[in-house]
Amino acid sequence: MRREQLKVVERDTTAQRTLTVSNPSMVTDDPHEAARGCDIVIFVLPAFLHADYLSALAPALEDGCVIVGLPGQPGFEFEVRRSLGGAGRSFTVLNFDSLPWICRLSDVGREVTIHGTKERLVGAVQGDLARARLSDPVSALQTLFGDAPRLIVSGHVLGITLRSPNASNHPPMMYSRWKDWDGAAVDAPPLFYQGIDAAGADLLGRISEELVATADHIMTACPDADLSQVIPQYQWEIDYYGANISDASNLMMALRTNAGYEGITHPVIQAPDGGYRPDFHHRFLTEDVPFGLVVMRGVAALAGVPTPHMDEVITWSQERMSRQYLRRGQLQGRDLQSSRCPQRYGISDIDELLGATRPRAHSRAVDYAGLNVKTASINPALVPELQDCAAAPCQESPV
Repeated sequence: MRREQLKVVERDTTAQRTLTVSNPSMVTDDPHEAARGCDIVIFVLPAFLHADYLSALAPALEDGCVIVGLPGQPGFEFEVRRSLGGAGRSFTVLNFDSLPWICRLSDVGREVTIHGTKERLVGAVQGDLARARLSDPVSALQTLFGDAPRLIVSGHVLGITLRSPNASNHPPMMYSRWKDWDGAAVDAPPLFYQGIDAAGADLLGRISEELVATADHIMTACPDADLSQVIPQYQWEIDYYGANISDASNLMMALRTNAGYEGITHPVIQAPDGGYRPDFHHRFLTEDVPFGLVVMRGVAALAGVPTPHMDEVITWSQERMSRQYLRRGQLQGRDLQSSRCPQRYGISDIDELLGATRPRAHSRAVDYAGLNVKTASINPALVPELQDCAAAPCQESPV
């Protein structure tokens, strides 16, 4: 990897392709070398690796470093606080709800294909920017990305946990397609987004309603907590992919006619007889349930909001994965400690959930002359779990 260039292949709606070639400034398996002197560290990793990477980087990270989840996935701020929140240490968390792109790994560590660029990304800050090494991390990131996607950062970071599209979309769509599966192989991998039916879209809408109700309840109880980023799923699709959607009449059609989703299929395993069976150990369940839907369910429980549709999907998903997060309708399953559910971190009420810090304004322009941004690529040989992404959609959002 140290000797090879990184290739990015971008496909537009007319199937035209643009190739960008880059030379990463650093490729290392040494966390001290990667983190030393950094103003900002961007996590573009599966959520199940966050704790390990945070622990490895912690000794080398300097106070005031900005930790960015892109996306951090639900509960990212809880894990950063646990891993880096030692006495006297100060870090700023910036979490986004999605990746900037719909993309797939073509060759791990070497080539990625971008199928679409989102029009916007929504994020939030937790921490004191006055103590940060970088006074305006949002402007710095926007400069790195270019014109698109447009970064919109406001409100409490908990709002990003409640609006995560991976968590609220992937497990319900797996459930709606395979809940009545009879075990027989199918002839071809079914389309994921563009194959959704009315019942599946209705389920997405119902879970979205539960999340919006959770945010509304918390804002009513704590008026200074701005969770207005939590919006209905249909509105999320229009905001992020409006130009790619040819029929925006309802959520089902918005998903089915989004050009960015073209060709994305359900995760499957090829059967010995040549057919295909669903892969219930794909990240759409193994990541997006314990590091997604279960986290949202935990927040709703603290808010006192019932979540029958979320519970339905979690119950089905945990059975397919041989895991247990819900037990008798409560978050008391044997595997809860392996999730990022807020209860796992000892959070027991809304005040603890929101934390002591509140978002601060960050409109001051940054001086880019002194910006220290390192690009450190992961060696896939050191992270075998990442090899699985090469053969499957990787963060292909809504991510």
